[in-house]
Parts: sequence; structure tokens; C-alpha cells
Amino acid sequence: MNIIQLPFEIASQLSLSTQGLKEIGHNAKSASYPTKFYYRRDYNLELTKFGFINKILNTFRFFKWAHSYDIFHYHQSYLLPFGLDIAYLKLINKPFFIQFHGSDIRINSIEHKRNPYYQEPEINNSKKQIKRLKYWSKQTNEVIIADNSFDIFLEPYFNTIHITRQLVDTSLLKPVYPDVDRIVPKIVHAPTNRDTKGTIYIEKALESLRLKNIEFEYIQVENMTHDEAIKIYSQADIIADELLIGSHGIFACEGMALGKPVVTYIQETLLSTYPDGVPIVNANPDTIESVLEELILSPQKRHDIGKQGREYVERVHDIKVVAKRLEKIYLSKLENGK
Repeated sequence: MNIIQLPFEIASQLSLSTQGLKEIGHNAKSASYPTKFYYRRDYNLELTKFGFINKILNTFRFFKWAHSYDIFHYHQSYLLPFGLDIAYLKLINKPFFIQFHGSDIRINSIEHKRNPYYQEPEINNSKKQIKRLKYWSKQTNEVIIADNSFDIFLEPYFNTIHITRQLVDTSLLKPVYPDVDRIVPKIVHAPTNRDTKGTIYIEKALESLRLKNIEFEYIQVENMTHDEAIKIYSQADIIADELLIGSHGIFACEGMALGKPVVTYIQETLLSTYPDGVPIVNANPDTIESVLEELILSPQKRHDIGKQGREYVERVHDIKVVAKRLEKIYLSKLENGK
């Protein structure tokens, strides 16, 4: 199949989806706007510094792509103003999909009601989210998402929710399992957003553990490139991710791929929606201290969970595994002639 993914890169997922599809034999291309992380892409959608010129150039490119690709996989939004590209794809009966990634559809007022730890201060963000959901549900009855934590937002609008899981390239993330002989472990936390990640609760828990004379080294990763951060993650014995959102993200997958026990919060009502054997070490603001204490004092447990995490990511989140799920979704639509 000839597949193009566009237009917004979200935490490397667009580029990794494209790479995975290439590796299983498809002619897949990525077209996206640049980000500060310099993710790989085949087509740069920002050809000039002038937005209106980019729109004109991308319009010409799109109409060429419309007759060159079999599948259009959108991430978060359409490409052309007013969704003209979607209207044209429907006109020529060309299959397309929309994939959301989390904050683009999460309605904070609903999340606050089901998750007692969620602390996003902007409760009334629903107008933009609902507008996005209503638009896309009028264009298609199918949606792609990483996990079931977003079903509550999607079910009122879409008949079919395709769960594909987050992607990591396991070939680039070599496991370094925690040393069973290391008595003083390294704990790594990467607070891209301190409030969202619940950093204050992690810091309080660690301070309390210090007062108990429990030894550990704490490393906080901020203001680094992704490659620099990965080097530090590789040295960790424990990765403390987030304690508030209630579902794991890309960082947790990367940590597991590196062979580390990853501490994060998954809501109890969502646990059954993850594949059997998910080796996340579940913790919330009320339990984080005891969870970290047990891991700090258990070198063998850290090692064992790290191995389980690597196996799990290879089985569930590797780019080729997820690409095969996407392939099945695409083929179904092509075969049904929709």
C-alpha cells in the first residue's frame, strides 16, 4: 500500500508509525511540520517562514498526493484550511483515518469526575475538544487511538474505535537491566510538566524516604535533547513517570524498552483494558512512598520487572507490531470499498 501520514507530529508517533509501515513492506511517507525534537519526516510542511505561502504550496502538494497514495492517515487535524483536503478525499472516495493522541480530545471536566488525582487546572476546555470531535465524526465513523483510556470521550461520537497502542522503536532502545548487586539505586524522573506529572508528590515521597535513611540517587531530567535524556534513562534503576493522568504514555514505553521498572499511575477501572501482563508499577500520590521504598530495597525485583517490561514492549509496542495492526485496519477499509 501507498500510505501517507500527516500533518502533526505528536511525541514521535507519526514518524514511528511511518517507519514501522516501511519495515513491514509498505510505501509509507510522513508529511509534518517541524518540531523542536527534529523527528524524521519525508516531507517538510513548513517550506518557508510565511504561513500563507506554506498553505498555497501544501495545497498543490496535497492534490498530487491525493492521486498517489491509497491511504491518508491524519494525526490530530486536517492539513488544508477548512478541511478542504478531507472534503476532496471524500469526493474521490479515497480512504482516510484520524488519530488522536490525548490532550487533543481529553475533556478536563469529565476527567476530573472519574479520576480523583487529575489536577489539570483548566476545567472548562470542552469547547475546542468537542468541536474537534464533532467535525471528525461527521467525516468518518472510525477513529484511531493508542489505548482505551480515551473511550469515554470518543464513544459518543464514533462507532468504531481502533486501539493500536503507543509506538517505540525497540531496535534503537537497547535494554540495560538494573544490576541486582546495586544497593543504592538511581531513580530518574523527567517532568516535562511538573503539575501534570505530579512531580511534587514524587519529591515529597523521596524526602520522606531520606528521613528514614533509605539510600538512593535521584536524577531529574529537564532541558535536554531526546538522545541526551535516553542516555540518562539507560543508567536508571527505577523510572518514576507520572502520578495523576491515570494512563501511561510514551515515556513509560521507552522506560520499559530500556529494561527499567516504570512507576506510573493507571486508574483501576482501566487496568483490565491493557494487555495481560502489563508490568507497570502502579502508584498514585497516596501510595508513591511505599511503592518506591519497596523498589529501592528490592534489587532483584527491579531487575525482574525490568526484564518483564522489555518483553512486554517488544510484544505490544514495537513499531512493526503496531504497524501490522494499522495494516489490518487499512486493508479492512480498502476491501470494504469505503
